[in-house]
Formats: sequence, C-alpha cells, structure tokens
Amino acid sequence: MAETTTSKHSMLSRRSFIAGAFAVLSSLALDGCQSNSVDGGASTTITVTDSVGRSVEVPRDPDRIAGLDSFTGELMVMCGAGPKLVATPGGVVSDLLLREIYPDLVDVPAPMANSAINMETLLETNPQVIIIKEDVYSVKGQRALLDKANLPYVVVGYTTMDEQIFAMELVGQVCGGEAETRANALADYYRECIDECSRRAADISDDERIRVYHSINALVTTDGADSLGRDWIESVGAIDVSAEDPDAFSATDYMSSLEQIYAWDPDVFVCNSADTTEYLLAKDNCAGLTAVKNKRCHTIPVGATRWGQRGSVETYLAMLWLGVTVYPDHYAGIDLQERVTSYYHDYLGVEVDDELYAQMLSGVGLRKQSGKAGS
Repeated sequence: MAETTTSKHSMLSRRSFIAGAFAVLSSLALDGCQSNSVDGGASTTITVTDSVGRSVEVPRDPDRIAGLDSFTGELMVMCGAGPKLVATPGGVVSDLLLREIYPDLVDVPAPMANSAINMETLLETNPQVIIIKEDVYSVKGQRALLDKANLPYVVVGYTTMDEQIFAMELVGQVCGGEAETRANALADYYRECIDECSRRAADISDDERIRVYHSINALVTTDGADSLGRDWIESVGAIDVSAEDPDAFSATDYMSSLEQIYAWDPDVFVCNSADTTEYLLAKDNCAGLTAVKNKRCHTIPVGATRWGQRGSVETYLAMLWLGVTVYPDHYAGIDLQERVTSYYHDYLGVEVDDELYAQMLSGVGLRKQSGKAGS
C-alpha cells in the first residue's frame, strides 16, 4: 500500500459505544486473577496464571508493558492499550493499520533480534511487566536473563484455538482497565466464529473435504500435528495434509520438501506470503501440482494482523475467509466483506471501504519494514 493509502484510510476513531457497550463486562474484569493489597488498602497488584501454568504477580493496570511477542503487541494496540506498550517486535510496528490505530507505534523500541531479547535495550524502556512468547521462555539462557532482571514476566503460548483465546484473555488481564474488557470481547467474537464454522463443517461429508497445504512463509515450512494452523484449518472442515500425515514430524512446525508436497498433492494451497503464492504459480517445478493446475493457490489476507498466522491475533477472520473460499456452498449466506467491515468498525473503530477490503484480501501492501532491529 502506498504511504498515501494510510492517510486515505485515517478514519480510525474509537467508537464511543465501545466503552459503553463493553462496560457491562467490567465487573468480570478480574475473573481468573487474584487481587493483592498493601496494609488492607486498595489493591496494587494482581496474580495471573500464564500459558505455562506459572502464577505471576503483576501491577494492577500497569502503565508500561513490554509486549515482546507479536500476538501481544498486536492485541494491545487493537484493544486500546498502545500507550502502555514500551517495547514490541519490529513486525508489529510494520503493520500499517496498527500504526493508524496507534500512530505512536512507530516510535516503540524493538529490543529483539532473531527472537533473542536485548536486555540492555529492554531495561532502558523501564517496563513494569514483560510479556514473552513461550519459545523465548523455553530457552534457558533467555529465561535466566529475565529472572536476573527481577521484573515480573508473563509467558503466552498456544497451539490450539482454545489456548489462543486463553492467551488473549491473559494479555487483557495484564493490561487491565478498558483493554481487558475489549480483549474479552474479542475472545467472545473468536468463540462465536469457532461455533459458526464448526456447525457448517459438521455438514461436510468426508468425500467433500478439501485437502489443504498451509505454507508458513517459506513453501516447505508447514503445520505439524500440534499446531494452531491445523486447529483452525480443520475447524473449517478441511484436511490439513501435513498435520494429518502420520509420517510427518509431530510438532508445531514441519519442514517439508517439494517431493513431499507432490506426494500429498493438495487440492488447495494456503500461503502466508504472497511471494509463495506467486512462486507456486510461476515455477515449472510446481506446475504438476493439482492445486497449481487448477489455480487454487490463495494468499492469506492481511488486515490489522496477518489472518491465521500463528503469531497473529485474527485467526477468527482466517476461518471465515477459508470457509467461504473453499466451501462456497456450505458457507453460503456469509457475506465476508460485510462481516469483515462490521468487525473492524465495531471492534477496532476502523472504516473499511471497497479499496481497503480488496487490499486486505490480496495479502499485500499493509505491512511496511520498520527499519528497527528485530523487524
């Protein structure tokens, strides 16, 4: 998207009804967390349970949060907690719609390089609490550095949609205030999309099920058996060929090969990168694949996040998009453009016109290199 496009779509104001409509949820804001107080006075901290089962005491409604996970950084901006964000991965800063929602995002430091934390840069941001992804926590050296910093840190991680919803609500708890209310509302929307897709998928017979290959950035990187990609793709009623193969390595990611892809010969390719889609359709060594011959190679859309990307928030939109794309009869009655437009308007305060919607579906032009370390 050209730089002028973001200006054109700067119709992004918070809808006043969001705070009011979500206010009824505020009384539930502390569900799942424990309040702690000093000398019996007002509560100053809460205790949350993170994605790996740790109990962590964090400040109540903190002002300075280092969201060192893309999912966390995206969600904080989407829920109005951008001003609390003092550090985040460079990939979050690259999203143009997130920049419009929170213009100061461009100035947020990115103290990450190849998933490793630069502790000196991080500590310069003076965070009150740190949120990291499970992959970072699993590295003993990174964990030791965080422990040495003597700051509370919360781990988010997920390989299923239910776990991602838990992580969504967890980030909301840490942020507190209106951000927690809005995170809970997004989690409820996610559940509604799961229920809708599950109902429609139940009517798809075994012989109708589309066999999908999901490319994660590089063509040969795909879903393992224990992955978010498998969960959302199969919830729509499709078969995730790599995740279902008993010979494939059972993990979050699976490194395939072109020979293996030919052996699976999927009906449809779903690609996180438009470059991969173009590669499939242009290269002679891919021309014999059924999905390529039938021109059924699709790029995952990009909006406020890359839909369905494992480190992004909007898995629920990817589900609706894939259902409508590969099962137009079973997902008849869903006007995807209307659903997307309503979602961005109601939950994010973003107005999506025809031009912006088309750009979202192309998967191209709504992300820009930030120029920051870790991008």
